[in-house]
Amino acid sequence: MKYRFEVERKDYSDFASGRVLYSAPNTTAFPVRLASEIVQRAFDILEAKGAKGPYTIYDPCCGGGFLLATVGFLFSERIAELIGTDIDPDVLEVAAKNLSLLSQAGLEGRERELQGFEAAFGKASHREALASLGRLRALLGGREIKTSCQQRDIATPNAFPIAGSDIVMTDLPYGQLVSWAGEQSSTPLEGLFQNCHGALKKDASVLIIVADKKTKL
Repeated sequence: MKYRFEVERKDYSDFASGRVLYSAPNTTAFPVRLASEIVQRAFDILEAKGAKGPYTIYDPCCGGGFLLATVGFLFSERIAELIGTDIDPDVLEVAAKNLSLLSQAGLEGRERELQGFEAAFGKASHREALASLGRLRALLGGREIKTSCQQRDIATPNAFPIAGSDIVMTDLPYGQLVSWAGEQSSTPLEGLFQNCHGALKKDASVLIIVADKKTKL
């Protein structure tokens, strides 16, 4: 993919999973540069349609919330709300912690945690994490983003409770349809698209699906 917005490579080590952002078992961190590029494309589409924001962004397969948290830090001034759902309650706990970092209270709590690690172990990695936290705090600029996490099976068509999203963006769990589809759906991708359609605003909205080449969308 040719980049239109993130044309320069930058140092995104502040976003490394496990440094300031919490890591979730059996999940992967989404590439920061790609996340920035695709959400800026969505902003561009919405603005061309007259929707100026700030925007509500929903990730229906949010995992540990890495994608949402990354977008929140990079574009806090353009976001009104971030919503994450997942079928796995364990990863949702991590997602909630990551999204809490988009508030001053969440950042202060994580700072105290890292300071405790640094005092107890004296590792350079903890000092570097504290420096990264300072830079992420500067990106947030004192803003607070409304966030929420819910356990939902996005792959099963139902009366879905989330609506009015400007952007739905998600990274599909490649090659693991059974694990994220739940037990009731034999057509998980069809269910996902139906629920995503219901979650979007009807006048101007954008759906972003990231998948491998084997997945037939």
